[in-house]
Order: sequence, then structure tokens, then C-alpha cells
Amino acid sequence: MAKNSEDLRIIIVALHKDGLGCKRFSNNLKLSYSTVARVIQRFFKMGSIQNRPRKGRSTKLSARSVCQVQNLALKNRCMSAASIALEVAEVEGQLVSAQTIRCTLQQVGLQWRHPRRKPLLKLADKKACNSLLKTTCPRA
Repeated sequence: MAKNSEDLRIIIVALHKDGLGCKRFSNNLKLSYSTVARVIQRFFKMGSIQNRPRKGRSTKLSARSVCQVQNLALKNRCMSAASIALEVAEVEGQLVSAQTIRCTLQQVGLQWRHPRRKPLLKLADKKACNSLLKTTCPRA
């Protein structure tokens, strides 16, 4: 149901209690018949004309899982979001996408760094760099 102001809904219910038909005062209020009928029907069903509160979207990860994701990211900064998602799936038994992990890390305050562009290196320098990377950031 489209949101109508609470004052308008009060007027609709008052006119209905006075005995006027929906068609008669829906034209005067410049509303469709179905909108007026829905407001009246909801009033008699719920007893009020106020909007019901909603919970909103449910969270994908529990608080424990969020802490686990944060600890995994802090423990190994080279770990990708996809590998963290696999770890969470193994431990918690709940499938989570890599995008959910990225969003969770951003909400926690951990943003992933983009490596800066490396200058052209000689072949010997590239081999030394690769061996250093293999020792510091082992692949999962």
C-alpha cells in the first residue's frame, strides 16, 4: 500500500464511520476506490491506521562470524575475500559470497589496499621479488 499521510487515513476512517460509502468520498478525496477500501479494511483488521514496524533485511553473518572474518583478515593481510569466504563456510557451515566478505570488512573498518604499480624490473629483481612474496604471503 502506498504511503498516505496519517491525517488522510484518519479522515477516511471518520467518513466511513459516519456512514458514507467508499465510492462517494474516494472521488472527493481524489483517491482510488481500492486505496480507500484498503485503509478501511486495515483499520478493522488491525484496529489502528498506523504503519506496522518492519524488521528490515536480515543479516547474512552472525556477530561471531563477523569477528572471525575480521580476525582472518588481520592475521593474514594477503588473504583474498574468496578464501576468507571458504574459511567461513568450513567453520560456520554457511555459504557466503566474497562480496559479502568485502562489505563486512568495509563495515568493520578494514579496507583492502590496491598495490601500487611496480616499475619495470630486471629478471633477477623479479625472481627475488617473487621469492620474497612466496615466503611472506603463502597462497591458501
